[in-house]
Amino acid sequence: MDLKILEYVVAIAQCGNISRAAEKLYITQSGLNQQLIKLENSLGLKLFERDHHHLHITKAGEIYVQNAREILRIQRNTFTQLNDLKQDIQGEICMGLTHEHGIDLFTAVYPEFHERYPHISFSLVERIVGAQYQMLEEGSLDMGIVLLRKAPGNISRNCVFQPIYKEDLLLGVPLDHPLARRTVPISSGKPLRVIDLQLFANDPFALIFDSSTMRQEVINPMFEEYNFHPKILIETAMNSALAQLVSKGICCTILPHSRVLASSYKDHCAWFRMLGNPTWSVSFVHRKDYRLGGNLKYLVELAQNYGKKLENEFEKSSPHYRDVEK
Repeated sequence: MDLKILEYVVAIAQCGNISRAAEKLYITQSGLNQQLIKLENSLGLKLFERDHHHLHITKAGEIYVQNAREILRIQRNTFTQLNDLKQDIQGEICMGLTHEHGIDLFTAVYPEFHERYPHISFSLVERIVGAQYQMLEEGSLDMGIVLLRKAPGNISRNCVFQPIYKEDLLLGVPLDHPLARRTVPISSGKPLRVIDLQLFANDPFALIFDSSTMRQEVINPMFEEYNFHPKILIETAMNSALAQLVSKGICCTILPHSRVLASSYKDHCAWFRMLGNPTWSVSFVHRKDYRLGGNLKYLVELAQNYGKKLENEFEKSSPHYRDVEK
């Protein structure tokens, strides 16, 4: 069996369109269409119904795609085991990255990984957490970097999670805010003060976009717990923009600790811990049936070492919770 045709059909199913699938596979549209027609003729069944703009998968197509993904998974895991026996491992890893967190983590560990595995290349895609789970399910991602609030076991029974680090969320306030005088500069190395979020019920906020994991699982439930709905000035995918807005005295925000430390505006804002110390974690995720080779195990090890260094930085500003600003 030519496994290429399996890859072609899976790509067509994922894209729902011959031209987009051909572009993804780096072959011509006419060539891909001819391969599909040839396969359907040999099977005596239509895998896709066609109209002018889209392909609609048939029942036969669903069966074919499901089993094609399983065959490709077995092939990939077989090559992973064989590669572990080689001295000079080659290949490509398709990895999903969350906005900002994922890029920072990858760039922190890549140089050391590349030194040991110079012939391993990466195909990186930046996607929100929900989209990464979908791509993992489809088999188009090897691994992803995701953000979690809930325990991993409650999220997906088909995934394995490798924790990298845990971080708290900080409240950012303009330096000219009346309550900013209570803060401790974040670069001082001293514990941050803890403050009651309810004190900022009348202030405008700039927040990460509403469908993000941080909003849905951490920030929105926190506001609900305090029984107020903040006046939202803007929602954005860029954490750096949120700190910038606060530094100009425009609004307040809530950011992950790592995003605060990475921001060039951090010293131009007042930062507080919040009651309850809301946290989330950053983890690698892959399907249970995806076998990690020695190279990916090394990547996880590097990432976890990076995470420990970050957690040590977070700990430096760990507050004395008896000293709560009210």
